[in-house]
Amino acid sequence: MNSATFNTVNGFSTWNTFFGDGSCTKNNATIVCASVLGNVNTGYTDKWGRKLPLGIGAIFIIGFTFMQTFANDYLTHVLGRGGIGLGQGLMLPIGPIYLGELAPKEIRGTMMSFWQLFYSVGALLSYLVGLITTNQPYLGNWQWRWVILCQVLAPIIFFICIGFCPESPRWLILKGRKDEARVILHKIRADEDVEAEIEEMIEVIEREHAQNPGVFAAYKMIFTQWNIAKRLLMAMVINFGQQATGQNSLNNYSSQIYKTIFSQNNVAIINVVNSICGILFTLNSTIFVDRVGRITLFVGGAIGMAICTALAAIVYDTASDKKSYSLGVGLAVILFIFIFFYKPTWGATTWIYTGEIFPIVVRAQAVGIATQTQNIASLILGQVFPIMFTDWSFNVFLFFTAVNVLLAIIIWFYPETRGVMLEEVDDLFDKKVAQGADGSNKKAEA
Repeated sequence: MNSATFNTVNGFSTWNTFFGDGSCTKNNATIVCASVLGNVNTGYTDKWGRKLPLGIGAIFIIGFTFMQTFANDYLTHVLGRGGIGLGQGLMLPIGPIYLGELAPKEIRGTMMSFWQLFYSVGALLSYLVGLITTNQPYLGNWQWRWVILCQVLAPIIFFICIGFCPESPRWLILKGRKDEARVILHKIRADEDVEAEIEEMIEVIEREHAQNPGVFAAYKMIFTQWNIAKRLLMAMVINFGQQATGQNSLNNYSSQIYKTIFSQNNVAIINVVNSICGILFTLNSTIFVDRVGRITLFVGGAIGMAICTALAAIVYDTASDKKSYSLGVGLAVILFIFIFFYKPTWGATTWIYTGEIFPIVVRAQAVGIATQTQNIASLILGQVFPIMFTDWSFNVFLFFTAVNVLLAIIIWFYPETRGVMLEEVDDLFDKKVAQGADGSNKKAEA
């Protein structure tokens, strides 16, 4: 939701006037750096479980949202945004881990896809508030202050709800609390074979933990054991790729892009429609991620986005009137189709795949490191994209075309994790899992 908020407020002339020119890029860089710090802390919060870091992150976001909303100087505004980034850095890596560790393997991807789905819901709320305040010029600076303040709604609801949710049974087993884990699994599973699942969890987790106990041992394991280091590299590629598809730049700067053609009110309407489409398109992930698999979605999404970004550049380049309304509508439609390909694939599936591929003794640390590459990509693109767009105009989308083609080629060679129990992922990456005729992964016979 925070990216959508940033995209909305930097489209307000009142915000730019209040904080001066150049705020846009600096402000975005601040939250990225803070989010990196939050991700680093994720590895050390592993001893607190999955729920507590999520709750702490929500408190950070609530408090610093108020700070940013009521800021009357640029430094306070930026510090507030940075604090929000710190809270997000704590929550974002842990969220998909928590969902993945609770979910049964048959619907794990579907459940984890809701992590991205509700991001789209938050973005819609932000854009709706932006649309309402755009048409109320008498509000002055409260045009953008209301947009920022609406960010507190989601973390407040989240903070209340997380208190009623169970702790991760896999984390409880890791900490030797097997009886608690067994009680939770019986509550959240209707499967008659739940005892067999518990016993397999206990066997694998206790063996891994005995070999590599402690946070620092986990980091050593990540960087010294090739089988895990390879997975980390693969996860870093897809997390960097998620931002480099072109979505990051559109998410942060679409208001600036559309303002070259449309009025501010029309830009606000486009953002609202875009976010509604984002919700609908993300639902495709909940439908297909456990049916067609992760890799199929990744490859198909990258190819679709490559076609869309190429079309955007070609349509703009061949238009005789660069300011025409029809051109703007055409570009908006193309970029909506881009979202159709992005949301259920690189938007949702990146979080799912990253949360699935690491053993539990290094999962929090490895996911934290991997998702940092999103922030690194965001920081780089946040600095470079405005310059590229100024110099190249819509031809900048040809760069994203090349990136998406490259990503489709790379991801084709990744192992499929659909239907694999988390405790069997090591076998998958050791090539001990055979691909079934139905597309599912099955253990190969010894």
